[in-house]
Amino acid sequence: MLRVTYQREITASKALEELQIEHYVPTVRTRIRNEKGVSIGWKTEPLVHNYIFVHDTYENILRIKQGKLDYLRFVMGKGKDGLLSEPQYVPDKQMADFMKVVRTMGYKPVDPNIDLRKGDRVRILTGPFEGVEGIYVRMPNRHEKRVVVKIEGIAAVATMALNASDIEKI
Repeated sequence: MLRVTYQREITASKALEELQIEHYVPTVRTRIRNEKGVSIGWKTEPLVHNYIFVHDTYENILRIKQGKLDYLRFVMGKGKDGLLSEPQYVPDKQMADFMKVVRTMGYKPVDPNIDLRKGDRVRILTGPFEGVEGIYVRMPNRHEKRVVVKIEGIAAVATMALNASDIEKI
């Protein structure tokens, strides 16, 4: 996981594409409105500003950083000693789940008799989020229950409301 200075996520993404480096910038489409509030189109912008997820070896990323993309910075994570001492990595499964939730839009009604507690680790069994693992939550000011996929210290995304039969406790 890398940090991009001055909100150059899209610029970095294009450069990494040219270098054929596997990467991911979570984006969201938002409406563009004129001064009267009328929708005049759409724009795509980063969902999580200043971060880009790169899937490559440490050595290759270091080579790229020292060359064409010197504005990329490693996000440091806690080492065995508890201090920020090594680049932060996101496990493949967690990244795949995060990407799936960000890219997928879907809605299912909630079963009010769901037998789960807030904070339980769960896996989604069916539908567009099949295989996603996360934390079961109840959204504030809502009656909906969702699964949250979190990348520690960076971002968390929630699925749309889910049916009880689509979730299992792990």
